[in-house]
Amino acid sequence: MEHPVYVERTPIWADEHYRDPDTGWPLPTWEQALTEIDEDPTAEPAHVVTFGRQVDVKGILAGTKDSDRGVRYLTKYLTKAVAETYADDATPNPAYEAHIDRLHDHLRWLPCSPQCANWLRYGTQPKDPGPGLVPGHCTSKAHDREHLGLGGRRVLVSRGWSGKTLTQHRADRRAVVEQVLKAAGIEPETADRMAADTLTNDGRPRFVWEEVPVTNADWQTVVLDSLREHRRRRDQYDQAKQALTTGTDPPMDNRSAMASVPVTVAV
Repeated sequence: MEHPVYVERTPIWADEHYRDPDTGWPLPTWEQALTEIDEDPTAEPAHVVTFGRQVDVKGILAGTKDSDRGVRYLTKYLTKAVAETYADDATPNPAYEAHIDRLHDHLRWLPCSPQCANWLRYGTQPKDPGPGLVPGHCTSKAHDREHLGLGGRRVLVSRGWSGKTLTQHRADRRAVVEQVLKAAGIEPETADRMAADTLTNDGRPRFVWEEVPVTNADWQTVVLDSLREHRRRRDQYDQAKQALTTGTDPPMDNRSAMASVPVTVAV
C-alpha cells in the first residue's frame, strides 16, 4: 500500500468486490490489508507527526479565568478556511496560489479515511466498499482545496475524557438553551415535534410520507424557511440572556412564538 498500483486504469466492481481490470481477481479487503501490516515486522507509518516539546495543552472550563478569551481565540481561527489563512484577496500572490494548487493536487490522491476511494489506487479495497468508487474522486471535504486535508470537524469530542457522545453533548446544549428561554418567559418548542413517529392528539400519525415532485422553488422555500427559523431561535436566545442579565422582560411577541411556528415538511 506504499506505491500506486492503478494509475492509468481503475479496478472494476463485480460480485461485491473490486477486482483487477485484467485478471478479474479481487483486491485485498481492508481487513486483509490490516492483517498483512500487523504481521510485517518491518512495517512503518507512512507519515509521522509530532507536536514537539513546546506544546502547552490546557483545558477550558466555563467560568474560569481567561476562559472567554480562550474560546474567542479558538473560534476566530477555527472558523477560518485553511486555504485562506495567508491569502490576501487585495494582492493575489501567484507563488502562494501555485503552492496551494500543488498541495491540493497531492491531497486529491491521498486516502483520507478507511472508506476513501483512493485506497483502490494502491491496490486495496476500502472499508465497507460499494459500487461507484473512483480514485481521485472521493467526496470527502478533506480533498477540497479550501480544506486541504481536514475532512470534518476541527474539534473532536473525546469520549475518553468527557464520557459523552456528540449526541449527548447536543442534548446538553439544548437543555441549557431551554433553561434560559424558560427563565425569560419564552416557552421552547417540543424537541421531538419533527420526529417521524410523532402522533397528533387523536393518536394518528402526524406525518404522511409521499413521493412528490420537487421543484427548485420548493427547495428554495424550505431552505429559506430553515434559515429564518434558525435566525429567529438565535435572536430569541440572545434576547432571553439579555433579559436575565438586565432583569427586563423579553419582547412580548417572542414569548409564545416558538410554540406557534408552522411545520414545513419537504419530501
